[in-house]
Amino acid sequence: MSELLTESARPATAAELADLYAALAGRGLVPDTVVPSVVVVEVPGHDSLVPRLTERLGPFGVRVVALGTLAPTAPGAGRSPGGAARGTYFLGGELHGWFLESPDPGPHSGPADTDSTDSTDSTDQVEPIASAVIAARLRSWAAATRPVPTVTRFHRPGSDSIGVVQFDAGTELVAKIGEAGMIRSETGFTSRTNDSLTGIGRDPLFPRLHGVHIEGRQGVSIMEAAEAADLERRLFSDEARTELAPDAADVLAPYLGQLARWYRLTAGDRRPTSADYLYRERFHALREQPALRSTFRLCFGDRDLDAHLAADLTLPGGTRVPGYTAATAWLDEHAPHLLPHTGAQVHGDIYPTNMLRRAGGGPVFIDPRTVWEQRPRPDIGYGDPVFDLATLLHGLLPMPAILHAARQGKAAALFGDAFDPARPHDVSALRLPLRFSDRLRAMEDRLIATAPGTEPAHTVRCRLYIGAACSLAGWLKYENTLRTPHAWTATYAYTVWYLWQARTVHEQHTAEELA
Repeated sequence: MSELLTESARPATAAELADLYAALAGRGLVPDTVVPSVVVVEVPGHDSLVPRLTERLGPFGVRVVALGTLAPTAPGAGRSPGGAARGTYFLGGELHGWFLESPDPGPHSGPADTDSTDSTDSTDQVEPIASAVIAARLRSWAAATRPVPTVTRFHRPGSDSIGVVQFDAGTELVAKIGEAGMIRSETGFTSRTNDSLTGIGRDPLFPRLHGVHIEGRQGVSIMEAAEAADLERRLFSDEARTELAPDAADVLAPYLGQLARWYRLTAGDRRPTSADYLYRERFHALREQPALRSTFRLCFGDRDLDAHLAADLTLPGGTRVPGYTAATAWLDEHAPHLLPHTGAQVHGDIYPTNMLRRAGGGPVFIDPRTVWEQRPRPDIGYGDPVFDLATLLHGLLPMPAILHAARQGKAAALFGDAFDPARPHDVSALRLPLRFSDRLRAMEDRLIATAPGTEPAHTVRCRLYIGAACSLAGWLKYENTLRTPHAWTATYAYTVWYLWQARTVHEQHTAEELA
């Protein structure tokens, strides 16, 4: 419920609440933790918030309690000796346990100084407190007038959430539970995007947001429920998800069309701050991630990850390509010349399972990704559309096939009996296609055409392959997903293979220019 409070509100600590209860008990004030109450710990001699809060909140059945006799240990100190931190505590009701620290009142010379006033107008302090409590009361009462919602289904959570629950509250809604900062960032981005699109008569890109519920470090976004588009099945002609269906381009056309319009509408003439990270630096950062190293140990025991990443990769047919370490060294040299000079608003993770449809049949996207590895950035939501489309490319080849095999408990079938865990850099037995089929090549051309701008095709294609490799490399840290050496190795093989494709395109173009 802290979304009703100002950004300075936070959950009270257990120690603060213990001090508060002790202070109340010492004065014979036993709070009712069911009936809402507001406890104000104030500095003596300063303008009290209690009379105005009582006037505002009394009609709503909210008790206002003053602990005004606790003197601070020093001017401006926030904690009373043996007492609670100075500020406003919310007890009982839906805001129970939240704390709003009072601004520093500054020095005060006492009642004789008639010209002395608080550094912060108490009226300004009363309004956000009263408004939040009243809003919580009204919301609680409104909920009591409706039937109790019922759970209708559970969705598989993504890497950024711990639960996704669909429920019937008179209309079908979905609650996504995750880290509070992520929920705030995501819902802020999706709301701004939807508002900008609907403001000019376009369909919203994301599900309509119905509310945000913050529970300390955990947050919940509540949005309209969309229908599954079942793209992983419709896009492929085989159960193993290795070959695109003949009508795959038609299936994706409504989604790509909506993305193309969005990219052009929001196009900007500055380089995204995430560009160098996603096309170069992230490859270095990921190999140092504790999660990636622990996943590698889970799959390969005491094998040296750095030695594995340095080894050349042997592909089916005996072709040898540079391993991860050499490939990223090539990126260090050449990626700076491939970075985009422009950008647009982007989704960040256009995987097939993030592409759904509305009840009326139109396309809708879920689970945008605005940050990577918790790295702060000033232009949240602004990125390179080519990287956006690269996340879709890796969702066509090879991740659906790898994940399908892993979920079926058949990851070993990705290689068959010829897989040697002692030589995971030898992927010559890989049974997945390390090639672009005619249909995938046509789809790749469609993706390139979806990106705005007039960059040379070879530059866009290079970034498309590097972006696909970056997306694949991110999977290498998810031990709950890539639980076996077979699944991990297949994902790693395609990471290196896509980087090799980018290098090949770049070197071919350079040779043509020199010819």
